[in-house]
Amino acid sequence: MPEAYLMAMDERARHLLKSLIEQHIANGIPVGSRQLVKDAGLKISPATVRNVMADLEDEGYLISPHTSAGRIPTHVGYRFFVDALLRVIPLSPQSHQLLVQRIGHHIPDTEQVLHAATEVLSELTHMAGFVRVPRRANRTLRHVDFLALREKEVLAIFVTDKGDVENRLIRTEHALSAAELNQAANYFNESYGGRPLQEVIQQLQRDLQQSRHEMDRILRSAMELGEEMLEEDQQRMLIEGEFQLLDLPELAGSERLRELLNAVRQKRDLVHLLDGSMRGSEVRLFIGEESGFAPLSDCSVVSAPYVVDGEVLGVLGVIGPMRMPYQQIIPLVDGTAHLLGRALSQS
Repeated sequence: MPEAYLMAMDERARHLLKSLIEQHIANGIPVGSRQLVKDAGLKISPATVRNVMADLEDEGYLISPHTSAGRIPTHVGYRFFVDALLRVIPLSPQSHQLLVQRIGHHIPDTEQVLHAATEVLSELTHMAGFVRVPRRANRTLRHVDFLALREKEVLAIFVTDKGDVENRLIRTEHALSAAELNQAANYFNESYGGRPLQEVIQQLQRDLQQSRHEMDRILRSAMELGEEMLEEDQQRMLIEGEFQLLDLPELAGSERLRELLNAVRQKRDLVHLLDGSMRGSEVRLFIGEESGFAPLSDCSVVSAPYVVDGEVLGVLGVIGPMRMPYQQIIPLVDGTAHLLGRALSQS
């Protein structure tokens, strides 16, 4: 952003820029000088407005999409609007009540809480809602169970201290009795229970190098299941309402829309972007090109970290158009993050 001009921007230019951006957010079309004069409530001529708009365009805050059209904000204009002109409104009682109903009460399953938060955020914003699932590397192993399903088939059930549950079907060379499987589970839980998941896997790898008994196949499968859980952390992100992006006129029928939907589906780059949002404690915005991620160059991302027992476990938010109503979206994302953290503290 041109800092010198930012400091020098007079109140009239600020007022006109704010009015133009609010109009563009409301109707999505370029704003002309005559319409801006009418809506801005200033006693100045359209010619004066055009001069101010030309200056703002020269400084990168506005752009004229067509020769004869009005102007629309750039990502720089939106950034100035959010940082210097925006007045965030409190979360409405209706939205707060809905959030409390959906995620504010005790839900025993962590995944259900996360899904509920993502779904309600998408519903209330009409945008794509997302949540970065908590990392599990530092979670501790609560217990492992091994259950006989059919002959030579065993179900391994892996449970962490935060309620994560993962299952895996294991096929063995020989049938194992319930007593043998119980013995394996007891050994596993006595040896590794209550230890960080990453540490469990590392210790198992060392222990399993010492022997190759049939029972070790069960333990090795449990280790592999734990490794898979940690590997999935690189992609663990829930997204709801991504097809809301199809309704964005800014992207309709464009190659950029295909790139965006593909990025949402792949998640890898989005996860990397969101992990950077976890370092702070407040709402963060990536407007247009600020994300450094080409598929998001016509969009904005509003995110907020959620905290459980004083620790930032993840981040949630929405992906939508740059012309989103930031004064409503920011408190909604922030409020959802707070309620999600509270719900997870109780689960």
